[in-house]
Amino acid sequence: MAPQFLFVNKDAGSASLTRSNAVEQTAINSYVQRGRRHKRSAHNKGRAGTQGRRSTKPDKKGDTDDELDLVSGSTTATSAASSLPDDESSQSGVKIPKSLSSRSGPKSKAARITASSKARPKVQFTQRSDRGQSPSTVKSRKNMDKTILLLNPSSALNSPRDISQVTSTSIDPFGHSVVKMDPHVAELCRYFCDKFHPSVWHAESWTLKGQYTHQSTSSAIIQRAMQNEVEMNAILACMAARIENVDLIPGQQTDRFMGNALVAVRKRFSSLSSASKHQLLLIIFHLYAGEAYRQNWQAARIHMRAAKDLFNSWGGLAHVPDQSIRESFIIGDGNVSACLMEPCELPCEYDPGPYFTVTPPEMLLEAPQDLSTIAPAFRGILADGYLPSDLAEVLLEVVECAWVLRYARTGTSPLAAKHAARWLLWRNSAVRYRILATQYTDMVHEAIRTALFIWVVTAMVVPLGVMRIADLNAPRLMRALQAAKWPTHKWRGLFEVKMWVLAIGAQAARLDGHEEKWYLDQLFEVGMVENIRRYRERNPDVETADVLRQFHQRFFYYEPIQRPRLERLAHLIGGSVDFGSRSASSSSPTDRTSKSRSPP
Repeated sequence: MAPQFLFVNKDAGSASLTRSNAVEQTAINSYVQRGRRHKRSAHNKGRAGTQGRRSTKPDKKGDTDDELDLVSGSTTATSAASSLPDDESSQSGVKIPKSLSSRSGPKSKAARITASSKARPKVQFTQRSDRGQSPSTVKSRKNMDKTILLLNPSSALNSPRDISQVTSTSIDPFGHSVVKMDPHVAELCRYFCDKFHPSVWHAESWTLKGQYTHQSTSSAIIQRAMQNEVEMNAILACMAARIENVDLIPGQQTDRFMGNALVAVRKRFSSLSSASKHQLLLIIFHLYAGEAYRQNWQAARIHMRAAKDLFNSWGGLAHVPDQSIRESFIIGDGNVSACLMEPCELPCEYDPGPYFTVTPPEMLLEAPQDLSTIAPAFRGILADGYLPSDLAEVLLEVVECAWVLRYARTGTSPLAAKHAARWLLWRNSAVRYRILATQYTDMVHEAIRTALFIWVVTAMVVPLGVMRIADLNAPRLMRALQAAKWPTHKWRGLFEVKMWVLAIGAQAARLDGHEEKWYLDQLFEVGMVENIRRYRERNPDVETADVLRQFHQRFFYYEPIQRPRLERLAHLIGGSVDFGSRSASSSSPTDRTSKSRSPP
């Protein structure tokens, strides 16, 4: 197979990888030849190849040299080949035959370059006669076809558009990755940058419409992982586990990637011990998150213990130098604890404090500073002291978070929005930390705590909160509500609060699951559906979904996130009862819910 000479200008200013202009060609040639010793041809006073670059002028014998845009004729090629010693040409990585032959043909040095259908560049030469050339120049005519020079001119030619046309490994053309970069692996790496990494800092990326503090680190992590087998397999295992268990798309080969990561850890344990602690923490984090997505809680805890040991080597979590790694673990620990509804393992050292207290006046959101419009239905039970003091305090903190969430995306200054997004990220994390740290023996209080927590993770931890955390906690809320029916646990007439708790559970439950049916039956039992029927009799133009939305706005409601499940609940209610019939209320809850179970 003939050797191929491929010169690639990788400068960011180049318009294309393989199609360079004249200035770029000069820079390429200068770089290749810099620092080498050159022999001068005995019959040529100038540098090798100079003859091919001269303008069209008659020579001493009356012949004419046509100007070449791309490559020189046989004399030029022969001079260039003879001017480099064998050892220098081998060191440069470009093997040039010692002599090139001439071929009789038209008196022109013009070269025709074509690209075959298989993207293999070919060069065809038509040379002038061999008159006036030394005998060594015309020794080997057959070697001419073995040399391919790919120096692109500024004029348009039928040459390769980019490097993917001259290599079969377009995903990883330079072979840098330690893991074979097939299309599936490449897709998982892209998922890491586009989906997973922004979701870790969701409060920022959602509020700032795609922007977040550590956005630039995602590409750097993937680039470094391409050089480390353990880190790359850990990332691939984490992404595959998330897609399978959160996005619910099967066939991501999670077990294979996780197995490869664990084997690589054992095989390279000695080298890992000498690696940077930052890289070790990232490997541990992705193994931790990957096992958590698969609900392998025991394995996830083992990885967290290893991370804590590394934290201690710095003097604690707060002293970890890399801020993005530190925040990843804090957020990840909060999400895993939310799935289990258990206290967090890492300490709460990141609460920014009340928004209106810590925010400078110039950074405040441009909105009415009136929190009374948030959750007005809770004002009564907060005033009469029915709730425990710590739960009442957390509820007021959620009110503040809901106010910032409502106005952070609406026409405010960029600096104020950025500050609000950052505040919301950590204030929300601290609130969830405090909710998880408490538990009540009174099942009514426990049900309110659980419903409040589900709303927080649903509205502020998306999509993980909607797709995973709420789903896992809906059965816990159902058990708390079932226990709250005992005589020792009374709602004290707070049936409206109970309706809200049941509606939150219905929207968090798995679609078409046992819990969703149970919540719907309970909504009929407490009279919520009957109230909707009466309201719609007085206001026939109002849809069931709008009635439910108005009801939720009296507690906590965030339209962009809650609307899809609220519309499904309205569909289930509307499909179970004919609101135009007064006899609908006489049917049993089971009869009402046995009809349509499909989403709208």
